[in-house]
Amino acid sequence: MSVITPINKTVLDHKGLHLYHTARSNCAARVRLLLEEKKLDWVGHHIDLGKKENITEEYFGINPKGVVPTLVYDGEVVVESNDILLYLEEKFPEPSFRVASEKYQAQIKYWLQQSGDLHLPAIKTYQYHKINAKLLPKTEEEEARYAKLQKDPDMLAFHGKHSGGKSFPEEDVNRAISLLNSVFSKIDEAIADGGYIVGDGYTLADISWSPTITTMIAGGYDLSPYTYITDWYEKISRRPQFQEAVIEWRKKATYAAGVDPTIPGPAAVA
Repeated sequence: MSVITPINKTVLDHKGLHLYHTARSNCAARVRLLLEEKKLDWVGHHIDLGKKENITEEYFGINPKGVVPTLVYDGEVVVESNDILLYLEEKFPEPSFRVASEKYQAQIKYWLQQSGDLHLPAIKTYQYHKINAKLLPKTEEEEARYAKLQKDPDMLAFHGKHSGGKSFPEEDVNRAISLLNSVFSKIDEAIADGGYIVGDGYTLADISWSPTITTMIAGGYDLSPYTYITDWYEKISRRPQFQEAVIEWRKKATYAAGVDPTIPGPAAVA
């Protein structure tokens, strides 16, 4: 569990649930989705990536990678979105989204781990290659400030690949697509019976992966080979909680390059 001690001690005074998030991030969206599904009251602290509000000493003092989301619950700080899902499930077990029988618990953990492990090399790489590098350009001053604040070598290497208007290397993009095709094939197989990713119930696995499908659609990813993902995503994206936590928030996103024109909704992958 990614519970940390922040440098920015102001958040230790937070009472209740506080979420540092941004409108368009699939990682932030999955946490908002679980909060909505559990009908929990939370205080939002929106980090506008278009205005580079994450590249500040204040925010790096809360999240050492300068990424979203960050959850604070009664002064306890949790980072990494899939760890936040598990944390919320532990703190607020009803309604449960781990109700699948005990034999399925390892599968839920597996899909959350896959979501986290593939984020940087596959999901984020594809997303930045197709959309974010153009929508979220950094000035030289912003790049210098980021390089000073960021201590994580993987994050520095990732953002260095598109700094100064550069494009991601072709081999990185091809590897991202290969990884995504592999995991989407596995998801498609898992839901082939018309159900959900794990068992026959809506679990944290679906909550973690469904906002990622939204991100893939926005980037023009070809999901047509995955027939079952199409039906599964449409079913989940029609939930009022998904509309509120994912789609409505995407409509609020603004960027240096303008308003995001890619806001997929139900049936968008059909």
